[in-house]
Amino acid sequence: MISASKEETAHLSIIPFIFVLLGLFMITIAVNLQVPLYTAYAEQAGYGKAATALVFAAYVFGLIPVLLFLGGISDRAGRKPILLVALGFSLCATLLMIVHPSIQVLFAARLLQGVGLGLSVGTCTAYLIALYPEKSGWIPTFIALCSSVGFGGGALFTALLSFQRVSLTPLSYWIVLAFLILTMMGVFFFVPPVQGDTGKPMMNMPRFPKGTMPANAAIAIAWSVCGLVISILPAQLKLNGYELWVGPALFLINMAGVLMQPFVRKMNSSTALLLGFICLPCGYGLLLYGANSGSIFLVLAGTMLAGTACYGFTYLGGLQLIVERGKKEAARAVAGYYLFAYLGLGIPSVFVGLFADMYGTQIVLTLFFLIVLAACLILLISGIRQKQK
Repeated sequence: MISASKEETAHLSIIPFIFVLLGLFMITIAVNLQVPLYTAYAEQAGYGKAATALVFAAYVFGLIPVLLFLGGISDRAGRKPILLVALGFSLCATLLMIVHPSIQVLFAARLLQGVGLGLSVGTCTAYLIALYPEKSGWIPTFIALCSSVGFGGGALFTALLSFQRVSLTPLSYWIVLAFLILTMMGVFFFVPPVQGDTGKPMMNMPRFPKGTMPANAAIAIAWSVCGLVISILPAQLKLNGYELWVGPALFLINMAGVLMQPFVRKMNSSTALLLGFICLPCGYGLLLYGANSGSIFLVLAGTMLAGTACYGFTYLGGLQLIVERGKKEAARAVAGYYLFAYLGLGIPSVFVGLFADMYGTQIVLTLFFLIVLAACLILLISGIRQKQK
């Protein structure tokens, strides 16, 4: 990728910066826009929790191949075309759900959302660094904040507009569709292109340096809890009439982690991981107890506590460890880290959903809590012993 020169970037206004960030925000907000209505779509078609879990995981199935095999595509083709294509995938996914709101179409929409996110996840960061090299130190912070608010904000937006009247095509879909169109126009007309380099590799295959597997395992476990909050928890909350509260819960799980990140940055990576091993099972246990007892306050408190691990201690602490151990292979090591993260996000939800239909949601979620607790205890004890050496 050929970066713009200082002369070319010195005169740039803040407008391209805003539109690139808005592009990432709209893609991430669209990803979880339908989450509060998963149960409604499944019930409409006569399906159970396995279907909602599979639909949720479809986004991961679309995302991972793009990350693995097309990770360098914006280096070759240029940032602007790939960002526009990513926005196009999100727009098509949202439009599909407006035209035909059903669980079957939602599966296809989730695949499109995964491809769109996979194309944009590294493109926006690299795009802004190329356009504003003098602000490169701050850009990852803006990217992290923007994507985190987007991931939680989509579900929250739909939930807030559905509390009075539940619709299979809520107003939030139309508003996001309109903003996606406006964002594409803004990127096309107001963001300058950055020339690609055809010599760059297309693939970014992951690498797992020695000593990084605890961090990889930790993020897989942490994000599996996020996956359950999105895909399975709404069905359990519906027993007490709280299914739409999954929107605020998902927003809190993201924002709690974001608010914790400034403190985690000042910590040793190993210490941050150890704190994550404590917060994650405590948070999951609290939200599970709240869901079973009908206490939405405990559910929200539990999601916040789990969020400090999912997107705070475990996520950032693990990422720091990966970068430290990866050294010259840091980019490929980070790719491996995200591979574990997204596999954890999607695969456990499918199996939990399948078993929930067979044996009951409460039993299976409780059993999964015991698995998470055991895994965190093993990693915690192992980490403490490693620190004492």
